[in-house]
Amino acid sequence: MIFDKLKEELLQSLRSFFPAAKVDIKERRGVILELRAYLDEATFIEVYANAMTGKRSFALISKGERITGYDNYRFWHYHPPDNPDEHIPCSEPTIDLILSSFKDLLVRSSGLRA
Repeated sequence: MIFDKLKEELLQSLRSFFPAAKVDIKERRGVILELRAYLDEATFIEVYANAMTGKRSFALISKGERITGYDNYRFWHYHPPDNPDEHIPCSEPTIDLILSSFKDLLVRSSGLRA
């Protein structure tokens, strides 16, 4: 299907960086992919992709708040952890870069050993 390659990349990268994550994947109308990788009871990674619009977003969420993320709404940009509402332009990141940055942040901030 449309998202087979993206799903495989996501699952492979998640296994590498967060092997204990519990993953929930939903596809809607054949054009929307939503993935949540639960890291603990309060923290998850959320991925959204829309094949019709080309929109992609990747966010690290903890206690209901975005901690950091990447998305291509209007242009590719990064939401830094010290100000997650800020938009710092960037090139399109790889899934490995995104997930490794999320893991690095969690390790630095909480000692997570996922």
